[in-house]
Amino acid sequence: TLARCILNHIHLDQVPVGVGSVGVAVPRRGYEFNIKNYDATEASDLEAGPDLFMRVLNSSRPKSLTVLCISSMRDLADAMDARPELVEAKLECVAIMGGVNVDVARERLVADSSQNNAFDAEAAQAVYDFCWDRGIPMRIVSRDAVPMLPMQLARSFADRTACPVMAYLADAQLHGLTGLWAKLCSGELPERCSKQWY
Repeated sequence: TLARCILNHIHLDQVPVGVGSVGVAVPRRGYEFNIKNYDATEASDLEAGPDLFMRVLNSSRPKSLTVLCISSMRDLADAMDARPELVEAKLECVAIMGGVNVDVARERLVADSSQNNAFDAEAAQAVYDFCWDRGIPMRIVSRDAVPMLPMQLARSFADRTACPVMAYLADAQLHGLTGLWAKLCSGELPERCSKQWY
């Protein structure tokens, strides 16, 4: 419902939104959904994500779709398993916010520990394998690709506009990074996440 709300705010109410699989459930934080009219749409008002995805695949031209994965990859992996020829025929590219390691001996990409992979590690690996085996280009953006941007950047955009989406993003960034710092200080993050990393 958050995607529907944001698309409505930027006048893209004609873009369909489906409800995907949960993957690994994570606790909701109030700030993640603190945007005007978030409650205007119920998940039950939206199409099931797998049904929407199949409808889009069936109605698209060959090699015309780019799929963007920014959470669990379960629904894409299930579609690849259920209709491999259709998925292969329609996908031009898969863009993934995740990460991989290279297994040189096996000549494979292996899902790393990034959060979007961790939501459903089996599904993430299935997507990487499917694309690799069938030559479907992937654009994988890992945590290492994030530049050193000043924290006030999103807030400065929000302050210069009346856009509720920018205000939401600035608030979510502030609360998210504050929560990340608290987890870091309490030792809840992986060892690679040091104070210098933060």
